[in-house]
Amino acid sequence: MRRIFFYSIVIFIFSIGIGYFYSSLWKKDNNVAVTENNTNINSNIVTETSFSEEKISYNASFALKKYYNECGHFEFNYAELPKEMINLTKKEVEEMYSDWRVEEFNPNSIVLAQDLDEICDDHYVLKLEDNDIDVFHIEKDETLKLYKTTGISKEYLTNDDINNLEAGIYVYGIGNLNSAIEDFE
Repeated sequence: MRRIFFYSIVIFIFSIGIGYFYSSLWKKDNNVAVTENNTNINSNIVTETSFSEEKISYNASFALKKYYNECGHFEFNYAELPKEMINLTKKEVEEMYSDWRVEEFNPNSIVLAQDLDEICDDHYVLKLEDNDIDVFHIEKDETLKLYKTTGISKEYLTNDDINNLEAGIYVYGIGNLNSAIEDFE
């Protein structure tokens, strides 16, 4: 009885070994290569069956960013998403808005940017004209256009202020402009 038990264990171990050997051969044949015209070709080629490119959703935020190279400032404005942009891919947006570059793109947000070789609209000059302080807006062609008169007379100013205003005091931004005007009141 002991012999039968011993031989059955030996046969069992031997069959496991043979099974392992043949399975490794089978695995090697299927994974390594198939010979076709003396060229090795991998038989495990992965084929993509599903692909989803990101598209703009109907409730995405939309913004335009303008870089002004002359003054180094930029303007960032949110706008309503144009209906024709809904469900477009990044490539389609780039084709539709070729004057702009896509700075940010995902289904919930898109930012288009543009570089402009001009100054932005937030540049002003305070000058003394006809004994009063006037505010001039610096136009894109760098000419001065009267923006508003302050009604602040020259007679209430110090000599330093008068000299500075005759040369022109350059101010960037509406907030800084209002602050500069208040300084002379």
